[in-house]
Amino acid sequence: MIGAIASPTKIIEVPQCTARALDEVLVYTTGLAGSGDILCIIDPRPFPVRDQALAELGKTWKLRIMDRIVPNPESKDIMAMVEEARNRRPAAVIGIGGGSTLDSAKAVSMLIENPGDLDEYLGPEAARKAQARTIPLILIPTTTGTGSEVTRFGVYTARSGRKYTLNSPVLQAEVALLAHNLVADLPPALVAATGYDALTHALETLWNKNATPLSDRLAEEAAAAILKSLEPAWQTSMEQQGSAQNANEPRTGASDPTGSPAPLVDLQRAATLAGIAFNKIGTAAIHALSFILSEEWHLSHGAACAFFTQNVYDLNMQDPAVRSKFVGLAKRVYTEALNTTARNGEAGVKNRSVKDIDGKDSAGLSDEGYLAYLRDRLVNLKELMGLPDRFTEIPGFAAPADAEGKEKLAALFDKVQNDFKLKNNPVPCTPELVRRLVLEKLS
Repeated sequence: MIGAIASPTKIIEVPQCTARALDEVLVYTTGLAGSGDILCIIDPRPFPVRDQALAELGKTWKLRIMDRIVPNPESKDIMAMVEEARNRRPAAVIGIGGGSTLDSAKAVSMLIENPGDLDEYLGPEAARKAQARTIPLILIPTTTGTGSEVTRFGVYTARSGRKYTLNSPVLQAEVALLAHNLVADLPPALVAATGYDALTHALETLWNKNATPLSDRLAEEAAAAILKSLEPAWQTSMEQQGSAQNANEPRTGASDPTGSPAPLVDLQRAATLAGIAFNKIGTAAIHALSFILSEEWHLSHGAACAFFTQNVYDLNMQDPAVRSKFVGLAKRVYTEALNTTARNGEAGVKNRSVKDIDGKDSAGLSDEGYLAYLRDRLVNLKELMGLPDRFTEIPGFAAPADAEGKEKLAALFDKVQNDFKLKNNPVPCTPELVRRLVLEKLS
């Protein structure tokens, strides 16, 4: 992955997450040789591949395992781990898991060396600012989407229930380890949510009003790679799930040389590249709006990011500079899809828009046609993978009974105005505009 050059985090790819690989990373990161105290932050679910590697690693290193992890990590859980960690300073912190686990590891590593409570670092009027961190941080993702392993951002839920993004170079990991076998057997719902989250990272970097030539290049590469790999990765996961239910059926789909499914490995790399991209300038309106969905209806971060994607896309295509960049992206994605069609034949094409848009080939499309094609890709992916697109599709959502109820629901999103991510959007998102976007999802 050439784009790794643009990351301050050292990115290492390995076929397997083994004790030997972890040992080498620890030795070269800490300068120690198996005698250090290592804090490992993991999610509480059983994960045999990870658990076996840590068990072996624990024969040479002194490991402390902490697992107070929940989706949209909460200050109270993080502080419980911090208080214990402060009592015995580790030689390094390792986070192994999805975005919530990695963000939790970031916060714990920061707060071991910075005073106070996590809540004091959150929000537009934070009382504290992280100053430094000398304990090495090693992050190992087990999903295909958050990009947290290569960013200076962490997402946390304060005791007030508000969800905040913390932006600090202290949260930037020294090492990110991409182990292919850790994503080899992801369930389809997790591939969908985390993969779409990665897609929105790339989109929001590309249309960000603070975009630079470097962030644009990274974002376009990431978006094209994710749009190429996300659906095959999800289909592979679906097939594996079916095979697991019927052990007599062989696993289908191509694999990389390590035996891990190639589409999932491709998506793993693309998601990390998207993380490198948005680490340069942050995200924008999609992520700001997603926080309210997670706060109010406990929607997972990836599903919440997918929710408003095409609505914000339509809004931002009003900006001429953004529109020009996205025409270029759409042309590239369209051409790559046609080439895939030619190589694989009609049976290999799962994207309806490739053959349906305007009934023409790439040479015959207008700019408007290309943008419509890309929008269709975004919508079709959500529909295919079962990600919510209307409020009525959110589990546990109670539809308002009347117009007054709808207005009250829309008013919940007024909180988004104090989120710095909203300010990164190229088209200003006033309270009235945001309410209109919300009401569109209720109609």
